[in-house]
Amino acid sequence: MASYFITRGLPVPRELQRSPWTDWRRLGTVAVSIAVIAIGLRITDIDTSRANPAYAFSILVQLFQFDFSILTPQTEFDTFWDTATGLMIITIFLGIIATAFAIVVAVPLSFLGARNIMTGNPISTAIYGIVRLLFTVIRSIDVLIVVILTAVIFGLGSAAGVFALAFHNVGVMGKLYSEAIEGIDPGPIEAITATGANRFQVIWAAVLPQLVNPFVSFSIYRLDTNVRLAIIIGLVGGGGVGQTLFQYIQLLQYHRAGLIIFMIIVTVAAMDFVSAQVRKRLV
Repeated sequence: MASYFITRGLPVPRELQRSPWTDWRRLGTVAVSIAVIAIGLRITDIDTSRANPAYAFSILVQLFQFDFSILTPQTEFDTFWDTATGLMIITIFLGIIATAFAIVVAVPLSFLGARNIMTGNPISTAIYGIVRLLFTVIRSIDVLIVVILTAVIFGLGSAAGVFALAFHNVGVMGKLYSEAIEGIDPGPIEAITATGANRFQVIWAAVLPQLVNPFVSFSIYRLDTNVRLAIIIGLVGGGGVGQTLFQYIQLLQYHRAGLIIFMIIVTVAAMDFVSAQVRKRLV
């Protein structure tokens, strides 16, 4: 490729002046990457000698032999909400309620964490820094750790799951919202400010109209994610169908666990489709 430029008397681009075999920076990057992977394999000491493919295949077969009895109450003391269907509905609403709680807290905080809103004096700049740091700290704590702590406070069940999801999502959604605010068109803000409007009037007239679509889109995306997380946190006491799934696996009742896994797949796929359609209409 470099000869094309040379024969025509054109300057050879810098990217073509370096041969792949003499570009020491690229070769060094490849060498370091290989060394890191080799060291990682050595440290993790992955051992597959104890794998039992025949036993794994037998479990896989059991997972597809659904036990539909869990769709109805097992004893006279059970209700619809103790069945797999009822627990799946509870799990969906765990995600919905947690998302709603997070939105209520994250939306006002996001304006305090937006640079283009919180500038102009040292106090507002300090508030901006504190809020963004708060978002970072909250997001750095994994939701499984949070649900273990909330389970100690509220006990095992739905309350622990809802508040754990809501807490984690305040950091995630707050960051997404604040970045959406920072990415708005500054023209309307400058025009409204030039009229002598105060900060609240500027936000109401120039900022909010630009944020409706991205806020709704982010909220739907997080709702979809939270329903999935609600299943996972059930494994550590967050309530919902995840807790029952974990119990069935511990008791080696794979026929029942397989049906719950199938229900989870169908639910997640349906929510993926619905959320994608809604976000598509917002573009």
